[in-house]
Amino acid sequence: MKKLIVIIAIFSLGVLSVEAQRGPRGSQMSSEKRAEMANPEKRAEIMTNRMAEKLELSDAQKEKVYAIHLENATKRQVEMEARRAEMEARRAEMQANQKEQQAKIEAVLTPEQRDKFIELRDENRDKMNTIRDARTNPDREKFQQRRRGNRGPGGQN
Repeated sequence: MKKLIVIIAIFSLGVLSVEAQRGPRGSQMSSEKRAEMANPEKRAEIMTNRMAEKLELSDAQKEKVYAIHLENATKRQVEMEARRAEMEARRAEMQANQKEQQAKIEAVLTPEQRDKFIELRDENRDKMNTIRDARTNPDREKFQQRRRGNRGPGGQN
């Protein structure tokens, strides 16, 4: 049993050290690095240099590989920008539809009901903002405990 625990501990340490050496990715990446990687020329250059280093490419090969990487990176950049524009248009359309729906609902309600409706809508918006903030907040465990009812040991309040 002790040998099994030692083996698991060693394996876990190995996995953790490999993961730590990978460096930041995605949302963990610095804004400067993210801006640098958004440039197709820079991405093509980095990818070509990696290949040249590992495969010992000649200068002529590097130029050809760079051209291929640049073509691909440029295509991907155009596709991402088109997708981003499509998402923005869809978001604007959804917001317009939501405003239209809100106006129709408010037209049906009495003034007292409309005030209560607006109050409930604002409360829900605040609640969603709190949840959204909790996702990006380093102290999000506190928010999650509040949402779960802050249960103590044994699942009791």
